[in-house]
Amino acid sequence: MLDSLYVKNLALIDEEEVTFTEGLNVLSGETGAGKSILIGSVLIALGAKVHKEMIRANEKEAYIELIFSPTHPAVLEKLREYDIEPEDGQLIISKKITASKSVSKINKEAYPASKVREVASLLLDVHGQHDHQALIHQHKQLEIVDRSGGKKLKEAKEQTAQYYRIWKQCKDELDSYSVGEDERLRRMDILCYELDELKEASITPGEEARLSKEWKRLSEREHIITAYQELTSLLGYESNGACDLCGRAEHALKGISDADEEAQSLYDQLTDAESIIHDICREASERLDAMQDEELDTAKIEERLDQIRHLMQKYRCDEEGLLELTEKKEQELEKYRHFEEEKARAQKLCQNAFVKLEQAANDLSSKRRKCADLLCSQLIKALVDLNFLDVRFEIHMDQTEQIGPGGKDVVTFYIATNPGEALKPLAAVASGGELSRIMLAVKSVMAQKEEIETLIFDEIDTGISGRTAQKVAKRLSETAKGSQVICISHLAQIVSMADTHFLIEKNAENERTTTHITKLSEEESIREVARLLGGAEITKNVLDTAKEMKDMANRTKESQITK
Repeated sequence: MLDSLYVKNLALIDEEEVTFTEGLNVLSGETGAGKSILIGSVLIALGAKVHKEMIRANEKEAYIELIFSPTHPAVLEKLREYDIEPEDGQLIISKKITASKSVSKINKEAYPASKVREVASLLLDVHGQHDHQALIHQHKQLEIVDRSGGKKLKEAKEQTAQYYRIWKQCKDELDSYSVGEDERLRRMDILCYELDELKEASITPGEEARLSKEWKRLSEREHIITAYQELTSLLGYESNGACDLCGRAEHALKGISDADEEAQSLYDQLTDAESIIHDICREASERLDAMQDEELDTAKIEERLDQIRHLMQKYRCDEEGLLELTEKKEQELEKYRHFEEEKARAQKLCQNAFVKLEQAANDLSSKRRKCADLLCSQLIKALVDLNFLDVRFEIHMDQTEQIGPGGKDVVTFYIATNPGEALKPLAAVASGGELSRIMLAVKSVMAQKEEIETLIFDEIDTGISGRTAQKVAKRLSETAKGSQVICISHLAQIVSMADTHFLIEKNAENERTTTHITKLSEEESIREVARLLGGAEITKNVLDTAKEMKDMANRTKESQITK
């Protein structure tokens, strides 16, 4: 369940916090008051893209925070798969937005927006103002059928996708044998030349880096020799060298060590210091001698580096890639040398892979058909509840000639909403209001199947009125018995059915426009229902009608509880 939403400095919202409840939460208000901004803030927090222009004017940053209290065991188990555990029963998703970047967090730990979206899909389902339009597309209809199938259908899809990847790899290999004899011989000549070039180079792992380091050292050889010479001069036994000075100091202390006991301690320390300096001087001298005696082979190193880097540039890979390339080209050359045998092997592998793919796709189709039949019967019941009294609804499944990673099924929703009409594809017959109701039917059915704890509807009432609106309100209320429902609505029938009612208002204060959200009492809710019924002028008759609608809605909810 979504416990609360906190928004600061976003668009028209200065700072607002909304505490939601179980059941049906309805938000209403005048057009343009900022209702969509509220839903938009939820989507932004859950990973949607956000533009810096959304930050409230004259502010440096915006902040959104959602607090959930997930309780369903299946949801909690899926969260653990993401290594996410609610703290004190709560899960906090937040997003901080600045002009340069945005940061998403789950329980105070930063996550990429893609991961937040995945986690959010476990917690709630958001239906935007125009989302019902997607329902007319076949890929969306297939997605709905697949989602209705739960874990078993998901596993069948994953297995089909896995076999498709295996078959595609085999098919790509087989396609590589689609060359003529002349092309095969030409390719063999090229491979032989390239292999000779690579093998002759005899590159060893790490050679380029090692040679680069050695070349750099040699290029700075004179500077290094000068430094060692200066070091040995300063530290050595020549006049005023460090070792010479230490020796003089030791001699000075040795003469007083009998008279001053503390001088002996200083003498011992000085002796140690001389020993350390001597060792440093000796090692520096050895390195200096070695460098002065070494043969200069800078040109040879440069030549070798040029050879390695030329091959890296030619074959467009790094040193490690060159080593791997040799093995790959040898394998390819063997393939062309034993062309017919290898081609026959690839054909057999491809055939076997396709058989397994076809079996997996057929199994997926069978499972989809069963899921589609069950979903169809559930949707018909839901559509009748939404005032499609004479509705006929079918889910047709056709198959493509080719199998893809998702199988070979094409799903089409067919519907007839009036007696005597022939069944036609949903895209051809449904109006905007009908699509809204069909989407509500889908969402309410899917909420039960997917164990979604929160559903958000942004104006699901588009294009409906009268008795149909009453039916939609009743369906939303029934859905809210199993899942928390948050709904933005302009219809009095839906607003009157609210278990918790919020009013969204836009006010001008100190030359700034601000959106406020207020939880309404029963009396205030009746007055808002009256405004939706009567417009600007609210008469006593309108108020009485609004009160009657609220009373009727309460009786309807009581009857739902007793069922």
